[in-house]
Amino acid sequence: MLTTMLIILVILLTVLFIGTPVAFGLGFVAVLSTIIFLSFDQLYPIGTIAYSQATGQTMLIAPLFILMAEILSRGGVAADIFSVISKWMSRVRGGLGVSATLACTIFAALCGSSPATAAAIGRISISEMIKRGYDPGFSAGVIAAGGTLGIMIPPSLAFVIFGIITETSIAKLFIAGIAPGLLMSLLLCAFIIIRSAMNPKLVGQEGDRNHKRTYQTKGEETTAVLLPPKRLFNDLKIIVPPLILIIAVIGTLYTGMATATEASGVGATGAFLLMVALGRLRLSLFFDICAGSARISVMIAFLIFAGLGLSYVVTFLGIAHELANLIVKLGVNRWIFFLSTWVLWFILGCLIDPTSMIVMTIPFLFPTFTALGFDPLWVGVVSTLSVEIGMITPPVGLNLFVLRAVTDIPIKTIIKGVLPFIFVLMIVLIFLIAFPQLATYLPSKM
Repeated sequence: MLTTMLIILVILLTVLFIGTPVAFGLGFVAVLSTIIFLSFDQLYPIGTIAYSQATGQTMLIAPLFILMAEILSRGGVAADIFSVISKWMSRVRGGLGVSATLACTIFAALCGSSPATAAAIGRISISEMIKRGYDPGFSAGVIAAGGTLGIMIPPSLAFVIFGIITETSIAKLFIAGIAPGLLMSLLLCAFIIIRSAMNPKLVGQEGDRNHKRTYQTKGEETTAVLLPPKRLFNDLKIIVPPLILIIAVIGTLYTGMATATEASGVGATGAFLLMVALGRLRLSLFFDICAGSARISVMIAFLIFAGLGLSYVVTFLGIAHELANLIVKLGVNRWIFFLSTWVLWFILGCLIDPTSMIVMTIPFLFPTFTALGFDPLWVGVVSTLSVEIGMITPPVGLNLFVLRAVTDIPIKTIIKGVLPFIFVLMIVLIFLIAFPQLATYLPSKM
């Protein structure tokens, strides 16, 4: 049975190595493995699985959250959030960096995608930081690390796919990501403040505590130390509606008022109404949003179908359960197994996107995790965090190239600036290992 698994893995790696898109590569391997190790008759269940998944309510979660993210991303909400927070944090050393991280945190709760979060916040914040005298590498590191929050803080597309593949509650996975995501955001902000204090040159003008930033209010220049009531009210009008939308989505999930599918509908509808209220939803923009959402949704759908097909083959052949039984019988320490798996996730996270990594590895590894006594929610959070670390790790971390595409900063400078932030995410991983309740406590209270 293990020989069969090795043959399947060799075929899969070969197909991906020649440049085949991950979704099509996984589907090809699933079909080829069925023909070789099973029979032509077993191809029918794969089609049935794809059809039942495509017509099920669960499949609506990803497209609706993608639509929500596209509406808010193209509607300028990211710029609004960063603009308001940067005023409020103007007296903090490294305030623009902290503002960018907090903006990533909020936008992550509206987006569900790490590259989208990095791109949306990076476009508006990096140029402003560099203009204020920030070191370009440090600026890129702030956004690259902050962008990873997009797949940890709900709604997360990585959690949706993990839930579908493993049949784990997607709503509970969303809630499980809240505490680790907020901890990550808090540690990133603290790290930015500490580094700014230790090396003021990294933050340019903000290295001087006496520096006062000002902003214009209809021709009137006002210091940002104390916001005038009118300006504060205008800022709250900008930032409160997105926060209400976040609370509506997460709150309905946590209280049980809505399923994950219904919450995604709430999010998409709320985003649409918010853009209408702001007067930003033009007809041409709406068509672009729909087209962009459709492209991403179809890509995710193909990935899920292919992953379910491969999962069916692996399960039918008994490979995953045979591997789990073998590891249990050999008495392999569960933390040794976790460390080995983490190294695999870390490497794959450097090479491919998070959803592809989950679809490729979870069908093989998940039964072993459960057999060794790991909580499925904890596995989902840790696997996502592992990919987050890989996404900002050279040589081919995805977020590094996202930032290179939206800025003029050389890739070498981006890599140099992001390296210290990897250790911050590693600290979060250590916290999750030492205190698994960070991921499991909130879902247990649902």
